[in-house]
Amino acid sequence: MLPCPLITAAALTLGLASACAAQAQIRVLKFSEATPFRMGKVTSYRLVHPEMGARRLTLNYSRSEPGNEFSQHAHDNSDDTILIFEGQGDLRQGDSRRGFRAGQSAFVPAGQIHGTITTGTGTAVMISFQTPPDMALYTGARDSSRPGAAAPKGLITPGAVKFVDFAGQNGFFVHPGMGASRVAVAHWRLKPAEKLSTAVASEGEQVLFVRKGAVIVTAESKRYRAGERDAMFIRGPAELEIRNESAGETVLIQAQAPPHSGWEKR
Repeated sequence: MLPCPLITAAALTLGLASACAAQAQIRVLKFSEATPFRMGKVTSYRLVHPEMGARRLTLNYSRSEPGNEFSQHAHDNSDDTILIFEGQGDLRQGDSRRGFRAGQSAFVPAGQIHGTITTGTGTAVMISFQTPPDMALYTGARDSSRPGAAAPKGLITPGAVKFVDFAGQNGFFVHPGMGASRVAVAHWRLKPAEKLSTAVASEGEQVLFVRKGAVIVTAESKRYRAGERDAMFIRGPAELEIRNESAGETVLIQAQAPPHSGWEKR
């Protein structure tokens, strides 16, 4: 637990911290401790989820071999943001498929039927954020590939899913300006010793996922370290300084729920 921070202009760099009635919570979640779950033929790992305290967002990590399908499903009240780090796949909606590849993401609004099929010849490595969490995903209730399972119930609306190239961006690529009301997601490339400031609003939640390299996060007088494939979960109010502590470039994915004013400033 951290003492409630004072709000300063510097806190607006990436988010807006508000007057707080609660204490901040910060946890480092090691990938080695992630819990596996299965959908179709794809095994995924949940790093951030309700059972560890998340109320506004989740983070799942997946590796899928060519031809394997993360079965079609729909989230009743949750948006889904999917990022591909390696390989390629198709986002499937009923009989329709659209390809996306490493460095691209798909934002799927609540209620839209979707699944992924790994294409090409290599393993696809992906992460996804659901905002807010959908516990049914982890129980198998959403797995339409199970024997006797009903077809997924939901919508297939042309143009509703938004595809974005994130790899070449240094900043937010999913945000309210492109139709995301529940989450803002950023891709950051930090040079050695480069720093980044962020703030989390009272009762807001933020996840930092280290794709490559390592970071030291300082909040008040405490320091936290996250390495490759680790995640950091923060519930506000909090003000953070993030520093690349690796000898090379660090690649960081940041998700905040709900999106705070400030995402458009970077």
